[in-house]
Amino acid sequence: MAEIIPFRGLRYDPSRVVLDDVVAPPYDVVSPDEAAGLRARSPYNAVAVDLPTMTPGEGDPYERAAAALAGWRAGGVLRRDPRPCLYLVDETFRGPDGFERVRRGLVARLRLGALDDGVVLPHEKTHAGPKLDRLRLWRATRTTISPVFLLFPDDRGTVGAALGRAADETAARPGAARSAHDRDGNLTTVTPVEGPAAEDLVAALRDERLFIADGHHRYETALAYRDERRAAGDLGADELMVYLCSMRDPGLAVFPTHRLLKGVEIPPMDEVLERLRPKFSVFGERGADADACDVMARHLADFADRGKVFGLYFPRERACCTVELRDLAAVAHLLDEGFSPDAARLSVTVLHYLILRDALGVDPVATEGRIDYVTSPAEAFARLQSGGYALGAFINATRVEEVRAVAERGETMPQKSTYFYPKPLTGLVFDPMDEA
Repeated sequence: MAEIIPFRGLRYDPSRVVLDDVVAPPYDVVSPDEAAGLRARSPYNAVAVDLPTMTPGEGDPYERAAAALAGWRAGGVLRRDPRPCLYLVDETFRGPDGFERVRRGLVARLRLGALDDGVVLPHEKTHAGPKLDRLRLWRATRTTISPVFLLFPDDRGTVGAALGRAADETAARPGAARSAHDRDGNLTTVTPVEGPAAEDLVAALRDERLFIADGHHRYETALAYRDERRAAGDLGADELMVYLCSMRDPGLAVFPTHRLLKGVEIPPMDEVLERLRPKFSVFGERGADADACDVMARHLADFADRGKVFGLYFPRERACCTVELRDLAAVAHLLDEGFSPDAARLSVTVLHYLILRDALGVDPVATEGRIDYVTSPAEAFARLQSGGYALGAFINATRVEEVRAVAERGETMPQKSTYFYPKPLTGLVFDPMDEA
């Protein structure tokens, strides 16, 4: 049972700052150059507390983040809302595919249970490094800076109907809404929901199972931090700020994350393709300019419903090709390794096991530090041409129904198997965990 709880969010005072200047992408997608630009844009930009940097002579970065947050509160830049509420979030955005969508979600507190209690289901593996970073930040700030992104099935449409009623209710008081643009020009509008409308949403979500869309590291860290605090007799971390979105929402979009291999030795291109041919058809080898990469990426999308199709770029030979799985018995072999039929048929499983492992010898469970993940084909191609990479692997997106099926079986996919766009902005709402 999902226990959703209204809370008094900590938000920027729009009379003190321009919201466009203080919001930021989540910490894990901000480059050092972009972080510097955001800090220059405003001294109150959320990146200052969400992505603390180690600066010689300036002390512990996490304590500096905590001090900055406290200073913003003391100076009135951040103010807590007067009453507990939920936060309706409407995002109008143009996806990487060029189509405009509107996604509706909700920011709330979730009472944390056990990782295996069946209420919140993960779908991706995690690495240790990011979890330690987030744990240190929570210890210092005692504040949730950015929400974990969760999905709910809403099979009966009950929550969607309650969200619609809440949107109608908040439309009658437009002065309560606050809006901000992200780095891509997408517009996010946040409106507090309280009273009967909030109670209806809490009740509608009570029977929903939740699926982690983005923030696996943060969710696992939140559980660890909660347990750490409980061991000290403190229940102040028993609730976590989350962003909730329906799997039925027409604006929910998933895009692929491409893989760039580094620090590994792979055979020459001809040998790799020869290893693949017993299971894959190899076709469409092209040149190595930007247009060739664009054609390859579009080719993948054209055949997304037909089967498992992947693009491969070989920097050493400066050549790219497309491969398509033809030997379905190869998937059956994955069943013998313990995969469920749902997990074995995933494109990311085929890529990591039948291509990267079987043809290249890259261990799927030991990829930390050996793979960079890039969402834009153009950026991936540019980085591949700049040197330092052994292979580029381009993939189609995992579908939402595939995420649900795998998670419900208790299985996980390789890291970065999904790219839900856009990620909820950091800085729309903060949650002081120790405060009611």
